[in-house]
Amino acid sequence: MGKIVLLLFCIICLQGCIETEISIPEVEKENEVSIPSDTEVVEKNDQAIPSIFLDNNAFHSVVGWLSNEEIIFIFTENGLWSVKSYTVPTSTWRTIYTTTTPIIQGTIHPSKEMFLLHTSKDSTSAEIQFVHKNGVVLQSLSFESAEIYMDWHPTNPNLVVFSTFYEDWTYSTFVYDGSSQELKSIEIENPFVKWFDEENLMVFRWSESGLDGSELLLYSILDRTLKPTGKEKILNVTNIGEAMLYIQINEEKKQFEYRLEAFNGSKQLEWVTPAVSNYSEWVTPSMSIVSPTEFMLLHAKESRNQDDVSQKSILSKISIGGQQILGEIEEQPISCSPNAETCLGGYAEENWIQTIPLKEEKWIYLNE
Repeated sequence: MGKIVLLLFCIICLQGCIETEISIPEVEKENEVSIPSDTEVVEKNDQAIPSIFLDNNAFHSVVGWLSNEEIIFIFTENGLWSVKSYTVPTSTWRTIYTTTTPIIQGTIHPSKEMFLLHTSKDSTSAEIQFVHKNGVVLQSLSFESAEIYMDWHPTNPNLVVFSTFYEDWTYSTFVYDGSSQELKSIEIENPFVKWFDEENLMVFRWSESGLDGSELLLYSILDRTLKPTGKEKILNVTNIGEAMLYIQINEEKKQFEYRLEAFNGSKQLEWVTPAVSNYSEWVTPSMSIVSPTEFMLLHAKESRNQDDVSQKSILSKISIGGQQILGEIEEQPISCSPNAETCLGGYAEENWIQTIPLKEEKWIYLNE
């Protein structure tokens, strides 16, 4: 279950009785680090790092970036739950959505046009709200489930695949199409599937040992068939919008091997980083997608165990065109702005990371 927990930590999902209000709108669409030869280094003027002071009893979580200047938060106070955006340059707040139902978690679609809210009145029932960035609820879904896994298609916000887990850890997996309001049940051997394209899902068939990675299969939604891809020792695959990122393990060299492939087949980029493990499985580096063609990666300087925190990690911006090394910071989860100029770091996203020049400071302070 170790590899499952990592996926369950970051994502939400949906099921069951659908109550549609408005259909979801279409949105436009080695032990040393190996660095591509076209690595770029850019200099930029330093900027002041903001700071905000929040009531610890009211603050729930940071959802993420709505734009380069707006960050979404969740608060709760006096029985009312609210989603608010904070505009950094003006230090102003805007209330987007409020509800009396507790909000468990929020997720922003990469298009930045809408977000999902997982709300729940008790441990066995839940609702998913599809909310436009202006606060209008576009659709509402209700379901029964003890735990939820979800993967939202990176370019088509109408498509969601989700698995609902019950108290005995049995599960059901569904594909939901918001444009037709159709919910399809599918039979799949691993509930933690991800979108490959709009017609196929990626299925990971894990080896007996988590250190051996998995075999990658593709499940066709149209004909309900499962086909091998020939790719093995897979640790993770991510559709970033216009390219696919593959991460494999080279156990002999203790390296993570990356391949970023453009969907049009025009280009691909390959590189390696030192591998990190927690003794029973490999721990892939923190990453944050900033656009359909690039992402931020925070990886180890040399092969080590996860509990060795004596070394800093390397922050890079990566695209098909190459890798831009930004510098070294502490290992932590990251969530970065669309222009990649700022990342929020830490499990509560309490750290403000300016990328060029690289600078990190705490920016969220909680008052008792």
